[in-house]
Amino acid sequence: MKNLACWEIMNCHDEACVARTMPEKECWEIVAELEDYRAGFNICADCLVYVVKSGSVVLSDQEIAVMATNKACVLAN
Repeated sequence: MKNLACWEIMNCHDEACVARTMPEKECWEIVAELEDYRAGFNICADCLVYVVKSGSVVLSDQEIAVMATNKACVLAN
């Protein structure tokens, strides 16, 4: 999963998502550049994409499965 794009991990079909226009950046880097509430609340730290790609959190397969069912992309409109 670590090599997948955020939209692949989140099963996102929003072709207009800003993350798709900047595939060289991680989605949390894009959020950090936005000048709105998302960057201020550090909401990406709880996102499945961040957890999987950062490698800084160790979760069991069961915990990842639970997170995957509760996914909501912060970049989605």
